Amino acid sequence: MEHAIMCPQCNAPLVAHPFARSVVCSYCGAMVRFDESSVSAVLFHEAFRIWNSPQTYGFSSWDSLGESHWSLNRLISQGETSDVYFGQRARWPTELVILKILRDPQNSQQLDNEWEVLQHLHGSTAQGADTFTTLLPQLVSHGKISAGQFTGRQANIFRWESGFRHNLAEVIHAYPQGIPPRSSIWVWRRILETLSFIHASGMVHGAVLPSHLLIQENEHGIRLIGYSRAGQKGEKVKVPSTEFESFILEASRSLKTLTTQLDLMMSARCMAALLGGESITVSLPASVPPQLAEVIIRVALIDPEAGSSEEAWSIREELGRVADNVFGPPQFCPIIMPS
Repeated sequence: MEHAIMCPQCNAPLVAHPFARSVVCSYCGAMVRFDESSVSAVLFHEAFRIWNSPQTYGFSSWDSLGESHWSLNRLISQGETSDVYFGQRARWPTELVILKILRDPQNSQQLDNEWEVLQHLHGSTAQGADTFTTLLPQLVSHGKISAGQFTGRQANIFRWESGFRHNLAEVIHAYPQGIPPRSSIWVWRRILETLSFIHASGMVHGAVLPSHLLIQENEHGIRLIGYSRAGQKGEKVKVPSTEFESFILEASRSLKTLTTQLDLMMSARCMAALLGGESITVSLPASVPPQLAEVIIRVALIDPEAGSSEEAWSIREELGRVADNVFGPPQFCPIIMPS
């Protein structure tokens, strides 16, 4: 049996007879009793190895990050640089997760950046942090996979949240004529709430795209994901994606730095597409009420390099007034995806 060898009062080394139950510290005089329930380090590590081994629970395949092991259940999305899987911790108690696994190691900086940005946001002291940090991707693990079918690949692992099965790109595909304008109000307000917190934390998302906006089934919930191009205000813009090109102005494709106006502009263009309009020209169908159309077009045409007085929270409040004027009292109107 291994015993404590440091005095808990003064941290001095203790020398005890192998069969002693107590010893007097020669430095501070404290009487130190040894806990008979202490566990052998060797036995503890062996018990942990068995408990933490996927084989103990009947798993036949898994991927490992350090001492954590993960079973990949199914591929749920393929981004420009990463494959996204639904999975679980390969032991009991388990944990449901989303694994974002990089395809090409040359893009590892993007996953590293996403992790660093989210760590910064989770540590933010901006107003509302207690609430808004729960709406961000929840961090579980980050690093290089050390064993399994994806050995050597970089991965970010996030906690899985129930109800978020579809993104706005899928909604746009399911409703090519557009969702009801009334529903678009709460969708955009949820997006702007998150952007307001991100901006108050000194950060810019940089890629507010339909594929990065998850919608909650049967609820008024939106989650903004895809932080690989995010950074601090004024930082250099990361390499834009093909999808990104469809949501920015022709004149702004030479944009050099991240600005809050970039996020706002892209969010408005997402709304144009969601309502059955066109994101590049910011055209909207006649079914969109003029008051709502005016806000969408105004924000979508912001020049992200010229600076603007527009702020996420003020636009959110303006949408509330538009909703009251056009639609009357609030109603529960979730977006239902076809089965």
